[in-house]
Amino acid sequence: MMKTAALKILFPLSIVLLLSSAEAADFDPRPAAGKVDSFLNAHLESEGLTANPTISDNQFLRRTYLAIIGRVPTIEEADAFLESTASDKHSGLIQELLANDAGYTAHHYHFWADLLRVEGNVHWAIEYREWLKKQIAANTPYDDLVRSLVTGHGLVFDNPAAGYYIRDTGMPLDNMSNTVRIFLGTRLECAQCHNHPFDKWTQMDYFRMAAFTYGYDHRGGNPHRSGVHDALREEEKAAYFDAVGIEGFPFLKGEPEMEQFLSKPSTENFLERHQLTGDEFRERARRGIAARVEAETRNEPVYGSIGKLYNITTYLEVRHLNETDLKLPHDYQYDDAKPHDLVTPGTMFGADISPSADPSERKTAYAEWLTSPENPRFTRVIVNRLWKRAFGHGIFEPADDLTDTTVIHQPELLAYLEDLMRELDYDVRAFQNVLFHTDLFRREMHREDHFPGMPFHFAGPLMQRMSGEQIWDSVATLVIPGVDTHGPQRQKTQDRMAQMRATYYSLNERSIEEVLPRMKQVGELLRAYSTVQVEYEKRITAAYADRENEKARQLTDELKEKERTLDRRRREIVLVDLEGGRTVPAAMMAGMSAELPEVSSTQIVKGVPRNPPEGMDKEEQKRWRDREQVSLRQFNEVAREMARAVELDSPARRGHFLRDFGQSDRDVIENASTNASVPQALYLLNSPLSVAISNPNSVLGAHLEQTSEPAEKIRTIYRAMLTREPSDREVTRILNDYDSHGEETIEDLVWALLNSRQFLFIQ
Repeated sequence: MMKTAALKILFPLSIVLLLSSAEAADFDPRPAAGKVDSFLNAHLESEGLTANPTISDNQFLRRTYLAIIGRVPTIEEADAFLESTASDKHSGLIQELLANDAGYTAHHYHFWADLLRVEGNVHWAIEYREWLKKQIAANTPYDDLVRSLVTGHGLVFDNPAAGYYIRDTGMPLDNMSNTVRIFLGTRLECAQCHNHPFDKWTQMDYFRMAAFTYGYDHRGGNPHRSGVHDALREEEKAAYFDAVGIEGFPFLKGEPEMEQFLSKPSTENFLERHQLTGDEFRERARRGIAARVEAETRNEPVYGSIGKLYNITTYLEVRHLNETDLKLPHDYQYDDAKPHDLVTPGTMFGADISPSADPSERKTAYAEWLTSPENPRFTRVIVNRLWKRAFGHGIFEPADDLTDTTVIHQPELLAYLEDLMRELDYDVRAFQNVLFHTDLFRREMHREDHFPGMPFHFAGPLMQRMSGEQIWDSVATLVIPGVDTHGPQRQKTQDRMAQMRATYYSLNERSIEEVLPRMKQVGELLRAYSTVQVEYEKRITAAYADRENEKARQLTDELKEKERTLDRRRREIVLVDLEGGRTVPAAMMAGMSAELPEVSSTQIVKGVPRNPPEGMDKEEQKRWRDREQVSLRQFNEVAREMARAVELDSPARRGHFLRDFGQSDRDVIENASTNASVPQALYLLNSPLSVAISNPNSVLGAHLEQTSEPAEKIRTIYRAMLTREPSDREVTRILNDYDSHGEETIEDLVWALLNSRQFLFIQ
């Protein structure tokens, strides 16, 4: 590793020798994991505590899948591990899952998206979101990732990391506060208005930090938009002057301006010079105004099209504005400066940065300072965040409110982990590899209530409920085959990105002289459509008035199809390939998804109906088909939007399962929740999830179809949902219900386990 030589100076040789194995491609995490355990065991001994017992292989299997790829294992995956006799199968499982790029990305994207508050379906955020997934899949070193974000500049197509600044459009001070909180674990918000009441930071510290990245604008980003407007206005003025026919004639917008001009004393000279009477002047002016109005009316659909097309290319670029240096607020009240004084950039702690006059160089220097291994908080904060993600509680808490007075109960452990992260060159997966290889990861959960402010001694990980995404993805695992690589919306995302790129380049990279005629052609189409629309609306209204509802619906569908055709034609005319003048399909997207894990399935899963079993009479067949129809409908309802959460709109819409179960709304940093709620209980009690899970078209349902033995079906459900065998007592109790209620008991069992703590909590 490049940093090994420097570390030999800073740290004991024993640590460097221990960690130097990371230089090899086959990095062995176990020595470092053993060192971590030695710190933990020494601490427990000093506190008179004992470590929790080691968990079973079943619990380890389920915990490891949930921790690394965010879902429960399938029956086949569980059998492969549990039936293995390899002495290192626990280590092998960890390594295998860490190498699962699709599964790892699907789980850990939410961690970063919640920290960075990545928005969902907003046009500019799509490039940013997909880029972030690529960084996770590629295991980009953490310091490199942060540098990319903090130096993000230019168009999101060229540099998707610019989305980090676009996320806080118009709020540069808030962006700086978020940066310091996310990456340095320090809350500066209070210092924006006054010296921090509970920490050492002053208001001047706040503004000096903000000065590094102040003066960047993320709005607009359409250089041709005003140009197209100006060109149309010039055409309208030209129409006016052509109609007037006199050089130097005043540009008048209406009758009031015309009479106002005639009332001026200087007007008499103008009339004499051009040999005009007042009435002749009025006649020419009215002729010009009429020509201008006619041109404006002709251009009106073009203006509407400009808005519709250009609006989806707004907020796509981060650029520096001239003369926007940061000044102190008007109410600044401290003795070290005066209100409205210019602010010189300066760091809060660590190395000083000589501020550059060039804003790009200044921002780059700021990013280098922020991500430096010598920065006293950068490494500490990410180490603590990843530790908390693995074990449920940070070495210090809160994880994003680190101060000089923060009590760290195991400082030697934290220092060692910081050294480890630096030696691993901020390789997040390698660092997690060490954590998952510790004895701590294989200990029983701490099941007692733990209150904020109390030291947590890590006799075992803190008991946690699955996140909303883990629950959803685990349900998807029970329903969809090959769930890690199932991406039914991937093509839709690619198409949206292609359209946005084509829109931007077609409107802004070509000359106005080339864009304007195309916009006018679209305007002609819109004008023709408006006439058709008015006629259709009259016919639809008349049909409803005559109670011809079917005819009204048919006319409405026809009108919608005409609107869709118009929209397609508008894109064909305006959105052109830069290189060939061709209408843009997905051609511009070549290579855009090459760095993402491939999807093996892009089709929405749809169930297939079954025939009733042989030997049933007609009445039994009717009842069987009725139940089958309900089950199939509910399966298709669930399967239609079933994919891993990373493949869906994120955050999901309000009312979706993911939001009800605590998915972050991404409005503030780390806003997810694992608390129970009434909507969650109602959703599980009344949703079709359990029916879909047990339907024969699902993964679990297909397993159930392979056996007719009730006891074996019970065993299959437990293995799939809880990753364990049922006890004899559980089997006996459920079989008693089966004797009374038959196959309904199997569906009820799935429902019961889905609602159980054993399924919802990480054991």
